[in-house]
Amino acid sequence: MPDYKRKKVKRSSSDKRERHRLDNEIIMSSKKMTKNKGIVPEDDIKVIRGAKYKRSVKNKFIFSFIAIIAIIYLVLHLILPVSVYENFLNLTSVMGHGKYPINISGSSVIDCVSNGQYYYVLTDTSICAYSNNGKIILNDMHGFSNPIISVSDTRAIVYDQGGKAICVYNLGGRLHKLETEQEIITASISRNGVLAVSTHSDSFASVVNVYDKNFKQIFIWNSAKDIVNNVLVNPSGNKLAVSCFSASAGQYTSKMLILNFESADPLHTIDLGNSIALSLTNTGNGVSIITSENYKFVHWTKFTTNDINLSGQINIVRKSNSGLLLVFNRANDRSDNTVVLVSKKGIKTGEFSVNDLITDIQYSKGRVYYITDTLINILDGDGNVLRTGDCEYGAKKFAVISSNSTAVVTDTEIVKTNIEKGED
Repeated sequence: MPDYKRKKVKRSSSDKRERHRLDNEIIMSSKKMTKNKGIVPEDDIKVIRGAKYKRSVKNKFIFSFIAIIAIIYLVLHLILPVSVYENFLNLTSVMGHGKYPINISGSSVIDCVSNGQYYYVLTDTSICAYSNNGKIILNDMHGFSNPIISVSDTRAIVYDQGGKAICVYNLGGRLHKLETEQEIITASISRNGVLAVSTHSDSFASVVNVYDKNFKQIFIWNSAKDIVNNVLVNPSGNKLAVSCFSASAGQYTSKMLILNFESADPLHTIDLGNSIALSLTNTGNGVSIITSENYKFVHWTKFTTNDINLSGQINIVRKSNSGLLLVFNRANDRSDNTVVLVSKKGIKTGEFSVNDLITDIQYSKGRVYYITDTLINILDGDGNVLRTGDCEYGAKKFAVISSNSTAVVTDTEIVKTNIEKGED
């Protein structure tokens, strides 16, 4: 039927409202479906939030750990005398074992210096370091004609006295070779790596140069009239002691000066009269001055002093963690010895006689060890013999490697010797 002939049905208003309501519900339902397409179920939301929390905690832990390590490294860097790496290297280098006897390169042994868990041996051609267990830690050819060794807790130097070069070492090997413009008189190195060097000069009697642990020059001191024959940096690395002397009308005049690195004017001066200082040694909070006739202790900061005087001359000086050992004797009788023990405060703590021709002597943990041509002896602080044993033929030096064992050094080898005879 054509549209124009169809009968038009009149719809009521209620029908129209119902139709409108249904249309609105369809539209709203469609919008909700569109809106809710990206919604994640509640359980999945909990999993996602848990994973994010774990990552956050993990990141905070990592950042905190890094921060703690950085703080510890900074503190150690400020506290330790040299770098953290260098201290770690020195610590790990002594680990492990070697064996005795040990062959020595060179034709003549010049010195042997014990340093806790290891010891240095200086020959005419090389410097070597060995652990007490016999492990070879360091072996380097210095190439000097007149080598002298100076040792601190962390580093060692070998310098060519009368030459123009210094080699600086830790247990990892040679750190640096320093060349000087003039001939070297003396040099020493402190536990924090500060190096002091006295040289001759064209313009002055002598010149002292001081270098930090990175070998940067930090101080220079010119001595116009006096020759500086000993230099020493304090354990903190901020003060310098120098001994110097001059000659006039056949008489020597000598003195010891304490300086800081901010001024050429001394903080304190000790008049030594006509006694020339043979050596300067760090002892506790002070410096020990050794002359041929007497011993003097000077506090680094308070400048208080203490003297020890005995008949005879000081022929041997040995340093240890307990303090110092001095051997007084007479030039015409080296077998008549008086051994004096000195504390870290420069106070005499022991004195006794040793009627032997001493080849070498050491002081370790309150005990005195000495060798002769044929024997090794261990004494207590009062001079009583605790143990005695046979000594290696041709012994020149030795190091204490345990309470009853020594490493005896000849010109060709190092032999471990156990001193079994006696009672502790």
